[in-house]
Amino acid sequence: MRCGLLVLIVSSGVALAAQRSAVYDSERQIRLEGAVTRIEWINPSALLFIDVRDAGGVVANWAVEVGNPIDLERNKWTRRSLRIGDVVTVEGVPARGLARQALARSIMHKATGKRLFDLPAPRPAAAGRTAPAPRWPDGQVRLGPAPGQKGYWAATGVRALVESTAANVRMNDEGLLANLADADRVAPMLPWAKAIYLHRQRTLLKDDPLTRCMPPGGPRQFQMPNGVQFIEQREVGRILVLMGGGNRNWRVIYTDGRQQGQAAEVVLTYYGSSVGRWEKDTLVVDSIGYNERFWFSNGGLPHTEALHLTERISRPDLNTLRYDVTVDDPRTYTRPWTGGLTLRWVPGEDIEEYFCEEGITP
Repeated sequence: MRCGLLVLIVSSGVALAAQRSAVYDSERQIRLEGAVTRIEWINPSALLFIDVRDAGGVVANWAVEVGNPIDLERNKWTRRSLRIGDVVTVEGVPARGLARQALARSIMHKATGKRLFDLPAPRPAAAGRTAPAPRWPDGQVRLGPAPGQKGYWAATGVRALVESTAANVRMNDEGLLANLADADRVAPMLPWAKAIYLHRQRTLLKDDPLTRCMPPGGPRQFQMPNGVQFIEQREVGRILVLMGGGNRNWRVIYTDGRQQGQAAEVVLTYYGSSVGRWEKDTLVVDSIGYNERFWFSNGGLPHTEALHLTERISRPDLNTLRYDVTVDDPRTYTRPWTGGLTLRWVPGEDIEEYFCEEGITP
């Protein structure tokens, strides 16, 4: 939920501007009560609007974020759980600043006293003892499910990219630093890149292209809350990476033995030109040809068209996927650097269709 979008009210009844949920102040709590005036059941975040009367009798309309419809429906919350006019009590976290908006942690129907919604708990990792990773008949490890089964990979823990040699860099799931003084430890940025990074941090990631429904290119595709799936098409020599956090996007990794093209000849895209090869049980992917229209990691780390990624993807056991990436962008960083993250296996399910809806009109 915290990775979703929220709506910033400019004024009652006018257009709303999308913002990252990182603007919520997790150190504060708020309790709101009022009648529901509007329901927006949209990806990536559903919203309720309620009229709240303050102690002075003044009524103001509040936007209340209740999470991603995919997760909500999985927890039995639907667009019909509430009706316009229902009076509800909301407990949650307010936004920073003056915006009348909140992230709901619970919602109660006042007339019936029924609790309609609780913030869903993080989905647990696959239960049971660790088992070996599934393999193809020739012994090669599978990145997807075993035959006749299904599942996908979901990010776990902090979903930001930090140089692996840096220790104890505190930040939230969105990559917002607890202390801006730690910026130099995140990655070896050139002065202009550090200035951009700090600006994005200080403005709470409000200019993130993801809020305008741009694709999550680079390592960020593995940081999205709705997970990824690998479709291994060995007969044609390629692997498709499907994303639950993109607009029906997919990435192609060619494994047919071709050579990587020349950077000057590659068409620049969000996912780059990716050529992979297997080194025992590790898929090593060489990727170039990225445009500059996206943030390649949570937290606002910058890059240029010179970005060159070397990704190493391995599955040491059934429930664990390890993703490590070496970032080489001499226009942005003083030297190549390596970071990574771990994903967990969600068995028995497919990622659900997700479509970001940019902007909201009254």
